[in-house]
Amino acid sequence: MFRKRLLFVNHISAKAKFVTNDKEILEKKYNVSQYESDLSNNFTFLFSFVSQFFYLLTHIHNFDIVYIWFADYHSFLAVFFSKFFKKKSYIAVGGYDATYIPEINMGLFTKGSLKKRFRCFCATYSLKNCSMILPVDKSLIENENHYIYFDQPGKPVLKDGIKNFIKEIQTPFHTIRLGYDPEIFKPDSIQKENAIISVGLIENENEYRRKGFDILTEAAKKMPDTKFILIGLNEYYLKYLRSLNLKNTELYGKVSYDELIRHYSRSKVYSQLSMFEGMPSAVCEAMLCGCIPVGSDVNGIPDIIGDCGIVVTEKNVVTAVKAFEKALKFDDKASENSRKRIMEMFPIHKREEELLKVVE
Repeated sequence: MFRKRLLFVNHISAKAKFVTNDKEILEKKYNVSQYESDLSNNFTFLFSFVSQFFYLLTHIHNFDIVYIWFADYHSFLAVFFSKFFKKKSYIAVGGYDATYIPEINMGLFTKGSLKKRFRCFCATYSLKNCSMILPVDKSLIENENHYIYFDQPGKPVLKDGIKNFIKEIQTPFHTIRLGYDPEIFKPDSIQKENAIISVGLIENENEYRRKGFDILTEAAKKMPDTKFILIGLNEYYLKYLRSLNLKNTELYGKVSYDELIRHYSRSKVYSQLSMFEGMPSAVCEAMLCGCIPVGSDVNGIPDIIGDCGIVVTEKNVVTAVKAFEKALKFDDKASENSRKRIMEMFPIHKREEELLKVVE
């Protein structure tokens, strides 16, 4: 049987499970080749850009479809050559490629420097000229964020989403939510502890604030009898948080998926007090492991939580503490409902069916 050939393009650092899931899904129907780009390093940028140019110039004719994770530097040439050679191209949008938040220097749509202007140009061209945009949440198309500036009275609501940055965009959108395998993320036999867990790749101050770890740290000070488990901290924040000498915190850097699942399984509550997200996988993974979710009222978080946890609409420590205290009182049935909700709403087979249908 003839199988079409598909080029899967991603940045070399994009190793998240949802990215590899899509590659595995597409391999079920297409002959997939992968091109991993490394265009973030200033020293290798030009070499990587030229390498990608010649790779696409000499190989694009071999492919019927180009599938790209995230709009960024690496999507520009992939879309350019796809359009020139009349190939279909799809861009999966996850979050940072649909926003700009000046206070935490997050998002593609900034023009603060020559390199950032070029990055914005690459992303804008890619999104305007690809065949279809596949956001993981509808809020990445057009959205108003009322949570992020709640603690700054008088500041206008943050408007984000691709249509707020590219007003004239004509590219069709098709939202496909991420999917999760309940056989991978499932509670083990560990007894639930009176613990609140949060996971994020915390590599700088901006991410520390964006993921709400600043609020979590303050909440830990006000809840000395509750354990807080913070995962994904870089060396600076491991050292900084240890210096606070909070006896009720457990601090970790990057951990394996097996270890992550163990921490999810022993924690009663999962916290995602982010200033911005697309569709945060950690919330879904934790809920599959029986955690009660407490999350901020941004983007896809309220839809994930539903009636299985608490959505926080006010960005301050007092409100967060009240939400945590309430969630910790939920019974075992609530943990079962959290897992059931993700299994029913976001199964991996649903993304597979939708993704293959749309790409075909």
